[in-house]
Amino acid sequence: MNKTIKNLFSFPYNSNLIFQFTEKFLNKTSGGYILSFHEVSPEIFESHVKSLAPSKPIPLEEMTQRYRLGKSIKDCFAITFDDGVRNTVLRNWEVCQKNNWPVTFYLPTNYINGDNLPYQKIQLIEKMLNNKFYTLPQIDNKNSNKISKKKLIGELYKMIYVSNKSKVNLYLNHFIKEIVDYEKVKKNMPEAISWNEIREVSKNQLSSFQSHSASHTAVSALSEEEIKNEMVESKDAIEECTGKKVSSFCYPYGAAKSINRLSIELASKYFDSATTLIRGRLKKSDLYYLPRIDFYEENKTSLVRLKVALS
Repeated sequence: MNKTIKNLFSFPYNSNLIFQFTEKFLNKTSGGYILSFHEVSPEIFESHVKSLAPSKPIPLEEMTQRYRLGKSIKDCFAITFDDGVRNTVLRNWEVCQKNNWPVTFYLPTNYINGDNLPYQKIQLIEKMLNNKFYTLPQIDNKNSNKISKKKLIGELYKMIYVSNKSKVNLYLNHFIKEIVDYEKVKKNMPEAISWNEIREVSKNQLSSFQSHSASHTAVSALSEEEIKNEMVESKDAIEECTGKKVSSFCYPYGAAKSINRLSIELASKYFDSATTLIRGRLKKSDLYYLPRIDFYEENKTSLVRLKVALS
């Protein structure tokens, strides 16, 4: 559904009365939900959250504990941010403090340690590569036909949702080498929040830092030992920094194809809950396959309400 059609369908939800009526009519208010944000401006973030009143944010841990115990999560939602981009975390943390909103930040720890995320590298490749035809790296001696830059970028995005670190790094490094002065332009890539900043923010009880793996690799593409390492390594690093328990895991990419049964089983060993990016509410949900409702910078308030109403 394109942007124009989405905005057309969501137009009635500019009215708070229609939003609240729909929630009650469809009996949605009893099902709590989890919001997911990535890179979003504080102004848009604040408007999105406020548009969901009278529902109110509660800590993610409280939400999952209530759900586990069968207690009411009526008119409640939890706020989460993925990826640990410094500007996004710090600016939106100020909004949360001002409004007394509890918030969870999911961190991929290799990014905090200096390695940019795969999708950030693809964004750089898309921006810096010349508009010509390219050949994909050879794997298992298979020849690749030349493809356009547009198709290449599409292939790279599809790949990171299902491929292991070795293949992702092979492809991304291959095309990064095509970029002139990569080290120079790399400085323009999104900066991660620092461990010192995480430590300071974590002192406030409104904040919570949880695991988004180490390398932000699709867990469905990893072996049992690799998944365990991704989970435990990130969990231990965050706990060491904040001095607080890391109880939740966020699957990288969050799509059904990026998650498998093995990763769900392992998440249940090391965490109290795990979240996806599969849209929905906490109704008959597996605690280690929890849905979230995703919002983005370009989403109007009416579309935010429509997403919630239809979830």
